[in-house]
Amino acid sequence: MLIVAVVAVSSFWINNATLLHTFNRTVESFDTFDHAKWEVRKEFPLGHGLLLADQVSHERGKVILSLSDQEGNGGEIRTKETFQYGRFEADIQVADAPGSITGFFLYAPPDLYHEIDIEIWNDSSGKVLFTVYKDGKQAKQATHQLPFDPTKDVHRYRFDVLPNKVSFYIDGEEIQSWKGQFSSKEMLLMINSWYPTWLDKQPANKPKTIIEQVSY
Repeated sequence: MLIVAVVAVSSFWINNATLLHTFNRTVESFDTFDHAKWEVRKEFPLGHGLLLADQVSHERGKVILSLSDQEGNGGEIRTKETFQYGRFEADIQVADAPGSITGFFLYAPPDLYHEIDIEIWNDSSGKVLFTVYKDGKQAKQATHQLPFDPTKDVHRYRFDVLPNKVSFYIDGEEIQSWKGQFSSKEMLLMINSWYPTWLDKQPANKPKTIIEQVSY
């Protein structure tokens, strides 16, 4: 019995170590915007408005997602590569645009079946939501209160997806994890800023979310 248990534990760590070794294969610092790797959402209805290509811009070392508080429009980028497991990190300074959020997440259609989210409120409240959707419903969700104002500086948001666990980190500190199989399909990695209908739009103070680096 002991030998079987030791073998099982060893197998667990070997398998997960193999996955960990493949994490962060790519570090995207956005010196240029590589259209072979990244796609800008051209036009898509979401929340109070639209995700539009015009709301996405690039400067050396950063991608900017702009928000329009009157129309309720926002912007989104997403990878062309898909992922089922891995470590995903983004260095982001969110907009100061109350009533909007910034999402950093894995997603594959249909809605509510394949999605692992970090959602940051684009205001000084410091509210963050971690959510996992599976089998047509919300499987897990937790709210976290940040000890800082995410609109003031760049911070690192991360989630790890393993065959038996999903974990969420902020600035290197593990905040939330759930055990279970939550990834059943390869998904796109996406970042967006937008106005959900479940929040009230307000005038924006700084309507730009800045993405400085993404690792996957």
